[in-house]
Amino acid sequence: MIASRGSWVIFVSVAFALFISALPVPVSWRGYLPDWTMLVLFYWVLALPARVGVLSACLVGIATDILDGSPVGATAVGATLAVLVLLLSYQRVRQFDVLQQSFVVGLMVAVVHLVEQRLETLLGWQHLGTAFLAPTVASMVFWLPVRNSLRALRRYYEVQ
Repeated sequence: MIASRGSWVIFVSVAFALFISALPVPVSWRGYLPDWTMLVLFYWVLALPARVGVLSACLVGIATDILDGSPVGATAVGATLAVLVLLLSYQRVRQFDVLQQSFVVGLMVAVVHLVEQRLETLLGWQHLGTAFLAPTVASMVFWLPVRNSLRALRRYYEVQ
């Protein structure tokens, strides 16, 4: 029973991040919003790498694609690649201070968006410039509050 302890907290936090990402905002604000789903996913990967991994990244990426209306699998490939990198180096990233962690998370969000953009370009979608990387900076800024909130949630509900 301990192995399944707190699974609902992980699921609810990811579902809440998907909900926040689906809220309607003006198009001009899109560049200033962090990638909530990737921030939550990256937190759980760093906190519980044995429970949240590549399959979770793929499922969250597909859910994000469905909500965004983008080709199904584009975000999933980027998220899977970023989570794989985090899983290979999670012990080192855990030891970083908050600023270094935010840079790593920003880099991983940029990888997700870059892979997504390249796959969409291959499918014929038109992308101009590097505006797709704008949420990277916002994700770096919001990493600390997201990390601290989810850490408090994990400790309160004793998610293991």
